[in-house]
Amino acid sequence: MARPPYDLVLTGGEVIDPSQQLRGRRDVAVADGLIAAVAPSIPADQGLQALDITGLLVTPGLVDMHAHVYVGVCPLVIPIDELGPASGVTTVVSTGDAGAHTFAGFRRLIVDQVRTRVYAFVHISTIGLAGWEVGEMRDLDYAEPDKAARVVREHRDICLGVKVRQGRQMVGRNGLEPLRRAIAAAEASDSAVMVHIGDAPEPLPVILGLLRPGDIVTHCFTGTGNGLLSAGGVVLPEAREARARGILFDVGHGMGSFDFRVGEAALEQGFPPDFISSDLHSGCVNGPTYDLPTTVSKFLLMGMSLEDAIGLATVAPATIINRLPLLGTLQVGAPGDVAVFALDPTETRFIDAMGQERRGPRGLVPHHTVTRGRLWRRPYPHPYL
Repeated sequence: MARPPYDLVLTGGEVIDPSQQLRGRRDVAVADGLIAAVAPSIPADQGLQALDITGLLVTPGLVDMHAHVYVGVCPLVIPIDELGPASGVTTVVSTGDAGAHTFAGFRRLIVDQVRTRVYAFVHISTIGLAGWEVGEMRDLDYAEPDKAARVVREHRDICLGVKVRQGRQMVGRNGLEPLRRAIAAAEASDSAVMVHIGDAPEPLPVILGLLRPGDIVTHCFTGTGNGLLSAGGVVLPEAREARARGILFDVGHGMGSFDFRVGEAALEQGFPPDFISSDLHSGCVNGPTYDLPTTVSKFLLMGMSLEDAIGLATVAPATIINRLPLLGTLQVGAPGDVAVFALDPTETRFIDAMGQERRGPRGLVPHHTVTRGRLWRRPYPHPYL
């Protein structure tokens, strides 16, 4: 008996692939770890394994541009192979977990050991976040641009650039000097900076004035001070100017960095994020963030279309990563990463990082995750079930 041409066939689902402006009933087939076919009908017997997902949504595997996954080095991390399969996330970016002195261990112990695809920003602090809860940039002796730049160059296949946290608690009396050193490292390695804002020692326009095209502002909807909005609730003109010259804005929900009021105002004023990320770690995995689909669902609640929200959690961050062709898509030849969700209309209580409540449709509920062409069964219920 001839072997079926596909390893896995998903039948009956509604495919949403913003990279192709595709939304419609399609079957999806995977072979040899890649997307092999997307068609109106693919017989189930064409796959070694087939899964009927009639009534469910099919998207590219989600790409979380901001997470913390260096287990064993800092308490604010998650074991990504436990959380990813349960949430449709197949690719994550570790944002500053490791610094120059700990990055080799991060690669060996995490990147090379997990099934989830992992990229990273190296922290400008040589010790990364290993010293948490002590602010890592209170002592500038740890901020060594030459060492951070060397890590980016040596690990360019997975290292996207340099991370710096610019909150007062992290930098103490050192002002914006950590950011200046992170930019120096990024310039020396031809890479980007991701800067954490929120209660920064200087107003956001000052920070934006230092950034270059391709740099990323994370926690863009923070409500902790010196953020995106003026005192009157208007998106700062400097933010619009920064976007026009190529600065990117990332959500990074986390346990303290997403305010419904800021997000609602920004969307109403035509200032969406460039990608939606979770900032998932041990401090927010049991709420208020839970996972990336819940974060995406909050944007649905605020009025973003399903296609746009899925795009900001798939092809948009994958394009910024720019390491693997067709990542974040369901195009033929793309990595075999697929997420399957129910779109649940049941009213649900959502909480932001400031403790504020909104009620609305529950949104995306994960059902299945396919990573590198292999189906991962969900190991435990979604937290809202």
